[in-house]
Amino acid sequence: MSLAPYPHGGWCDLAEENANNAEQEQQAAAEADAVKKKPVEAAAGGLNPKLVLVVLALNLLVLLVLSAIVWMGYKRQSSEMSLAQIAVSDKPAAGEHGAEGDHGGKAGDGHGGEGKEKSGGVDPHFIKESFTVNLADSRGAHFAKVDIEFEVDSDGAKDEMERLRPKVRDFITIVLSSKTYEQVESVDGRDFLREEIRNKINGYLTRGQVKNVFFTQFIVQ
Repeated sequence: MSLAPYPHGGWCDLAEENANNAEQEQQAAAEADAVKKKPVEAAAGGLNPKLVLVVLALNLLVLLVLSAIVWMGYKRQSSEMSLAQIAVSDKPAAGEHGAEGDHGGKAGDGHGGEGKEKSGGVDPHFIKESFTVNLADSRGAHFAKVDIEFEVDSDGAKDEMERLRPKVRDFITIVLSSKTYEQVESVDGRDFLREEIRNKINGYLTRGQVKNVFFTQFIVQ
């Protein structure tokens, strides 16, 4: 079988044309594949690792904040419930205490002395005396003006001091007038005088004691 010659160029032109067509087809296919791959590559290459980390960190922070809010709300609710329970449990106790207070008040009406002792002890009692005497060996050149307050520990001692007032005043007047200017001018001399007066008066008392002797005024001239 014989082939008819290809017009205008022969077999060589046909082969070259076929080769060109094949090459064009391969190039078109390659371009089409490239066009298909570009969106995928763009999508893959468009993700920034730093941006991804920032987004993850923000999400974690939001979760932590929400967890803290929930936990604080739970603690607040638990605290309110505890306070409410305490208030409810304290109400009967308060009622009982009030009843006891009423009973104590009635008892206090009958035993006033005991009520005072329980609430802080017996109130101190003070007795005030004033003296003006010439000092010893001064021939009237020096005198002492002294105000004294006696603190006693009971009503009995106070009553007894009032009953023995003349005796107490006489003793103190004698003691003061027996002191010299040098003896009562110093702090140590006055402290000794204070103890001497207290011990002497306590020797007179039988229903209580003098706790303290205070010189509220001590003028020596």
